[in-house]
Amino acid sequence: MKPAFYTGASGLIAFQSRLDVVGNNIANSNTIAYKPTTTSFNDLLYTEMYVNTQNDPLSGHGVKIIGTGIDAEQSNLREGQSTLDLAIIGNGWFCVENGEKRLYTRDGSFGISLDGEQAYLVNQSGYFVLDANGERISTRVRQGASIDNDELTQRVGVFGFDYPEALTPVSGNLYSENELTGEAIVLTEGQYELAQGYLEQSGVSMADEMVNLIAAQRAYQLSARVVQTADELEQTINSLRA
Repeated sequence: MKPAFYTGASGLIAFQSRLDVVGNNIANSNTIAYKPTTTSFNDLLYTEMYVNTQNDPLSGHGVKIIGTGIDAEQSNLREGQSTLDLAIIGNGWFCVENGEKRLYTRDGSFGISLDGEQAYLVNQSGYFVLDANGERISTRVRQGASIDNDELTQRVGVFGFDYPEALTPVSGNLYSENELTGEAIVLTEGQYELAQGYLEQSGVSMADEMVNLIAAQRAYQLSARVVQTADELEQTINSLRA
């Protein structure tokens, strides 16, 4: 009965991970510009069953998650509360810097951070927003003068990837590039549009995620039942031997 144990256990592991992904998507249903995570499954190895037939039937050994990705499609826009709010229409990502590495996001809820006489454009986590040249966007603050928000937002850079669905999620609704995405490419005018005063909504569809949740729960319960049945059969066999 060991193969049955392994088959059921692989299902428990895979669908627990699926439940974690769905739960995280639901928790971020109201997060600005959040991109829902998707999961891909694949069968484990098949082996020939020990039966005397000409068809050579195969026995499966469970399932595993082979990878995760994000749904990078643009979501609906809503009106923001500041002229520093930006939304990308079309493909593209904002680039921010936390002092150690560059990260990417679709969340354009920006603000101002003052450092002496310099005012920097930053995101909600305080990371510096970069322009198309990879430089921090800043302006000098003169005493008694106001900051020109339009001038700052017009300098925001937008970057693209060959395969944005492969971006690696990190904390704070940010993503990092990797070997699968390719290097970030600076997008030029005409490849995207910026909507000032608007923000992109979360890409999570609650209806779809509830369906995914129910399906994952049912699959998890079925895997648990396989393990339980295998255990009961093993106990029965052991009692016969006694």
